[in-house]
Amino acid sequence: MTRIHDLTADLARAGKTCKEIREIVEAAYPGQSLSVSQTHRLIKTMKEGGDLSDKRGLATTRTVRTPGFIDAVRIAIESDRKLSLSQLAACHRASKATMLKILTKDLGLRKEGERWVPINPKKSKISKKNADIKCEVEDEDSFDESIEFE
Repeated sequence: MTRIHDLTADLARAGKTCKEIREIVEAAYPGQSLSVSQTHRLIKTMKEGGDLSDKRGLATTRTVRTPGFIDAVRIAIESDRKLSLSQLAACHRASKATMLKILTKDLGLRKEGERWVPINPKKSKISKKNADIKCEVEDEDSFDESIEFE
């Protein structure tokens, strides 16, 4: 925690009111005191017996782009190329930024429309069997060939 947070927490533990805390902190650190809502939140957390330590920047888990993780993403994309970045990130419990790096840099894919397609099909690490988009016409007689151009 910063010195301002420490001072505010100590004053809250001492039983000072929000107004008293703000006046003391403003006198000690002019122009740098916490806002009223931050001070109230800190007092409330202290009264509930919560942890007042600073947890900024501490992620619960960190996802590393290991070969096994990249293979898991590759398998998911091969099974369904229409998965969105958010869906993949949620499924694999990774950030969107990590997922985007895996898809673009490690697997060589880009988003085209709704599908993930290889940037360079010759160098793609995704199997070729799902890469081709097939278009089949069910009934050839259903096309209207009476369109005239001027």
